Amino acid sequence: MPLSNRTTPANGSERDQLIPLLDSVKVQTNKRGRPRKALKVLAAEKGYDSKDKGPALRRRGIRPQ
Repeated sequence: MPLSNRTTPANGSERDQLIPLLDSVKVQTNKRGRPRKALKVLAAEKGYDSKDKGPALRRRGIRPQ
């Protein structure tokens, strides 16, 4: 399971950190070469599938769930 984290101020919007967080995820494969970054599904609360985040996720080939 690929993991990544980001720390933000308490008064900041966590939804604004979604795309930079996804960009920092590296999917490990046991193959040579560059690490993959292609996630297929993002399991998150409903606010992450908003009008501005949904299309950005779909452009990356990620299905919000």
